[in-house]
Amino acid sequence: MVLYDIGEWDGLGGMLKQWIRQRAQSRLQVSGTKVTMPKKVATTSGLMASALDCFEAWQGHFETGEWRAAAVAVKRPVTGIYFHWAGLEDIVRPPTAQYEVLEGISHSYQFFMLRQGAVLMRRHSCWCKACFAVAMGGPGEGTCLTSDYEVPACERTGADVAVFYQWHNASCRAKAGGEVAQPDKRAREHGHALAAAGMVPGEWVLAECFGDEEDEMWLGKTVAGFEDGSCAERHTGLQATEYKVAFHDGDYKVAVQWYERLVEGGSSERREFKMGKPQIDVINSTELRAYGFHVDVLSVGPPLRPGARSAERAARLADAEEHRHWRLPLSTEAEALTWCR
Repeated sequence: MVLYDIGEWDGLGGMLKQWIRQRAQSRLQVSGTKVTMPKKVATTSGLMASALDCFEAWQGHFETGEWRAAAVAVKRPVTGIYFHWAGLEDIVRPPTAQYEVLEGISHSYQFFMLRQGAVLMRRHSCWCKACFAVAMGGPGEGTCLTSDYEVPACERTGADVAVFYQWHNASCRAKAGGEVAQPDKRAREHGHALAAAGMVPGEWVLAECFGDEEDEMWLGKTVAGFEDGSCAERHTGLQATEYKVAFHDGDYKVAVQWYERLVEGGSSERREFKMGKPQIDVINSTELRAYGFHVDVLSVGPPLRPGARSAERAARLADAEEHRHWRLPLSTEAEALTWCR
């Protein structure tokens, strides 16, 4: 209900409330919270029990020439009141939000939010020093969780750990309502921000991958993939498909060389990498989740012989890049994961 007047607003709300109180107190027509209206200011329902009843009663009394003339005569600061009713069918409301159900929530006693729409659950709580550090560190950089959601040095050991104390990933994403597009919007804006800040060849990137059943992100290194020697180029104009990728106005094309995950020493973390097949791939900046971070070198290959020529040195360096192993820091991967959809 919208009210607007000619004159000053001072005392308008009090005037309307006082009018209702006078009707309720001056007649023995009150039953509970329902006030029966006199015929002179009758409402459709005959009561004053809803917002619509108040609107009709006020309109029937104040929005008249008689009341306006009386207000002018007594020099009221408000000389005109106009009422407009907006019913349920007149107000466009967002659809009711619905979320994915967390299966087994009644049988879980500890939770850990990873990002919007993603949460870890486990059947029993553990507050040993290691688990406490995980809870206090939270997701992202500085987390003590492994990429497989394990807690190193947890005091709970033995066969029951996998059943009672193992974290598992669950989804509480919105299925309907205004929140459905939020994770996608947040991820896209983050990727654009990384690219817009300025990218140069030779820097590490993490990109969210879709359709990969094993990994959420791929590791790559920016390379000079465009005519001007840059690794990133802004797309302007209409939507277009280039390099088998769709680009919209404002997206960035980013040239990368991918690195493959390895399983080294039986570790399940899979944070060790080597360069994949030498080739340039172009991705959309909307897939970027991290840029310009440090990756540890695990092996650099055999040393060059003394006095090696520049051509030999360049060839050896290129060959060494293909044979080097790299280890992605857990904190970097965890931070990037918080930006995934």
